[in-house]
Amino acid sequence: MFNEARGINFHLFVRKYKMIDKKREPFIYIGKGNAVEYEGEKPITVKIKLEHEIPENLYKEFTIKI
Repeated sequence: MFNEARGINFHLFVRKYKMIDKKREPFIYIGKGNAVEYEGEKPITVKIKLEHEIPENLYKEFTIKI
């Protein structure tokens, strides 16, 4: 993996919305992962393989539109 070869730990933090009701939403720690593929430069798109599966409730939270 790209980051492992360089001795870099890769941790993923995400948030669904930047702000709700004029309040900044916090980032949620998803876990440690490894970059398996990337493309572009500015911006860069990275495909990440997480070390552990995302819990189902968290997956639903980020994939279902409100």
